[in-house]
Amino acid sequence: SSLTEEFQDDKELTKYIETEDDWENVAEITPTFRESGEGTVNVVKLDASVSSPLTSLTEIYAYLNSGVLDSYIPEVAEPPQTSLDLLYNCICTLRPLPPHLVQTKQSILASALIPFLNEEKIHLGVLRTLYRQLTGSRINCPRYGHHWEDIGFQGNDPSTDLRGVGFLGIVQALYLVITPDTLPFVKDVYALSLKESQEFPLMVLSLNVTRIALHILRDGLLDKQCQKDNDPWVSVNSMYAAVMYHIYHIWKTQHKTLSSSGYVLKDAEEAARRNPGKMIEEFESFLNSNYTVSKKQAARDQIIKDSAS
Repeated sequence: SSLTEEFQDDKELTKYIETEDDWENVAEITPTFRESGEGTVNVVKLDASVSSPLTSLTEIYAYLNSGVLDSYIPEVAEPPQTSLDLLYNCICTLRPLPPHLVQTKQSILASALIPFLNEEKIHLGVLRTLYRQLTGSRINCPRYGHHWEDIGFQGNDPSTDLRGVGFLGIVQALYLVITPDTLPFVKDVYALSLKESQEFPLMVLSLNVTRIALHILRDGLLDKQCQKDNDPWVSVNSMYAAVMYHIYHIWKTQHKTLSSSGYVLKDAEEAARRNPGKMIEEFESFLNSNYTVSKKQAARDQIIKDSAS
């Protein structure tokens, strides 16, 4: 069992997505590491004068609301509900989502159908922001190159890892690195991913966690949280971050390695589906007790500085 066995064909998605190609032909990602130079960072030759502002979530939401989802929204279909589904919804949701939350939820599902597009400047901006925030680099990195392996992609082209969760896969990772409250946490996750005895490909893990969060949202298990937050984006990003924390905590405290990653992922998904609200609360409690206000403020200052034009 491996990290990527959870990131494969999911036939249940045909109940929700009318077109099967983008959802079912999910490429299997096999985590591997460089044969030599493990634990080292690839040297990337760059023009030190090139440094773009970090990409923000505000820019992401503006982009997604600009009409780019119009051709994907029709591909997202509401699932036919059984009597058990209806009973569950009555017990767990209490009331159906209002139309504006349903619309946002559908937009999130549709964003997972957007492939990486080289012609979209914001797509590359997200990738570069991920690299800079995780590695501490202050300059842009090339679109292609083995440097992407340093943050846990599987080769010189990150877009090949995104099938199955699409643009949403890097948007959720962006959420972690561009949010002051979570940036110190994801830097700790990144440090653990580089630890020789417990190394794992961080972005491959992240994409698997996006799949988990996406399915929980899709299946209605986050509807109660969406009503509480009044914003499905907040809910699905919180769910994603909480699952990342759950895995990080188990990986670190139980000294897990890549060989047991499949079991860790399965356990995390089952726990999240059983009680998504509880897992989110546990993550929020962890952030409050483990990272000082000054550390979060330092993260905020860095993000603001590097987001300036």
